[in-house]
Amino acid sequence: MALLQEIPVPLLAVNDTTLSVVELPFGAGAKVNKGDVILVLETSKTSYDVEAETEGYIQYHCEAGRDYAVGDVIAKIFSEESEAAAPVAAVPRLVRPAAAPSSNGHDPAAVRTTSLRPVAPRRQAQGSWKGEPLFSHEAHRLMTAAGIGPDAFAGRDLITVNDVREILEPKAAPAAKTTAPAPLPVDPAKTIVQKLQSAKRREIEYLSDIQSTGLTSTINTNVDTEGIFIHLNSALTYLKDSLLPVILYESARLLVDYPLLNAYYTGDALALYKEVNPGFAIDIEKGLKVLKVKDAGTKSIRDIESDILLLSGAYLDDKLEIDHLSDITFTITDLSAEGVASFRPLINKMNSAILGVSAIDEKLQRCTLSLTFDHRVTEGKYAAGFLRELQQRLESYKGEAGSRYKGISCFKCYKTLGEDLGGTGFVRCITPEGKEGYVCQSCLKGF
Repeated sequence: MALLQEIPVPLLAVNDTTLSVVELPFGAGAKVNKGDVILVLETSKTSYDVEAETEGYIQYHCEAGRDYAVGDVIAKIFSEESEAAAPVAAVPRLVRPAAAPSSNGHDPAAVRTTSLRPVAPRRQAQGSWKGEPLFSHEAHRLMTAAGIGPDAFAGRDLITVNDVREILEPKAAPAAKTTAPAPLPVDPAKTIVQKLQSAKRREIEYLSDIQSTGLTSTINTNVDTEGIFIHLNSALTYLKDSLLPVILYESARLLVDYPLLNAYYTGDALALYKEVNPGFAIDIEKGLKVLKVKDAGTKSIRDIESDILLLSGAYLDDKLEIDHLSDITFTITDLSAEGVASFRPLINKMNSAILGVSAIDEKLQRCTLSLTFDHRVTEGKYAAGFLRELQQRLESYKGEAGSRYKGISCFKCYKTLGEDLGGTGFVRCITPEGKEGYVCQSCLKGF
């Protein structure tokens, strides 16, 4: 008999000192061939298949769902089945209960500890172990407090605190299994179903263990708004000094290049929308609603402004129809009027992302865009790319006007160029004091 291969936990990344065992494809002592995947390990972002380098019989020194340090031996391959099937001797730090003094008065092991490698033992069926039971520190403490002797565990190799509690407490009925959320519906006419990659599936399982509030992240960027409305207001009729129409306009066009943000997670796959129908959130004393701007990617900024006004009017008049509220593929929530500096928007059902718009900081001449995205559908780098391109597109509207005309104001009413809602600009003039200055259209016309 011979040990053919010893498998330690590999170092996959500098910062990952422990890895999780997520799958043990073979049973203990099973025959494996060269090239077989005998272990699947995982970090927070990487999965790694461990392959057998030789033919033999596998002996595991680990359990699925547990973490092990880099360098720990987690499996071995032997040439003989009997060697691989032998009980694994390496166990966590253990304690033997105090034994009665011997005939010569010597206490052989009041508390004896054995520091071994921190790997899981191979448990024996109750009654089959011929040696002396080993007890964990916590199990030994609980036994002493409850007055339970070691004979209660005869025939068993390793006794944990859970084994002691089984004796102290009546076994409760198995808890009802938590019902997994029902898969979201998929309409083949409106979406394209895409199978999840195995790496993404493992990432979802890994993150789900620690993210009780959902697998989402929010990233932020600042948009320089200095002078942005000088040209933008000329394209708007009523919603002047509002970024919402242009954000809807540019987001809709950009989502064509970022389809994973125009999609949703069904429960076991991805559903990518065939159309781009962004919606905007509204809440004016009639409850929060998200209203759809249908086919926004094919409309002008002025058309989108018109849709916003018509939909808002229908909301206020209680005349919304089901089509106004359904098939929304991406959501924008604009809290700029509330004066918030930044916030974390929450993703709507059957969406994979939502964009939050904060108020413009008048001193810094900027606003914050916050994008919350679903990690089950995409990742941070992808979402950051979308947000970066959106920022660049929005800032392109200000051109050079912001820096060139900063500080210009009407010499009569002192209104600044940035506050000009007419969008027609100021006229250069000579003031009564004989100095060069500017006058707004309203003062020029005597209004």
